[in-house]
Amino acid sequence: MARRLPLSKLHISKRLQWARNHMSYGDKWMAILFSDERKWNLDQPDGNIKYWHDLRKQPRSFFSRQNGGGSMIVWAAFSFKGQVGLAFLDGRQNSPKYIETLENHLMPFAENIGGRKW
Repeated sequence: MARRLPLSKLHISKRLQWARNHMSYGDKWMAILFSDERKWNLDQPDGNIKYWHDLRKQPRSFFSRQNGGGSMIVWAAFSFKGQVGLAFLDGRQNSPKYIETLENHLMPFAENIGGRKW
């Protein structure tokens, strides 16, 4: 695993301050939804090479194609009231495609947990 620098004292204090400011956020947390997407390359490194391996054993090898093996994008979201199922997205994501993702996956979830007011 790649080594990372520890958080600076400034980063720690800013994170703690943010947490303290939002501890009493109360019912507002009910209306917040977190979402993210992640792209995986199916046949080659994607810049996020993280794995555990036993140094006492021989390293494993992998095969790759000359032209690559494609990729996959997964989108998900969660809130205080539940989670949206994983969405496997096709092709590059631009504004119209992201709006489509929200319409097809987020809006049914939102209407189910809170109706139009959510």
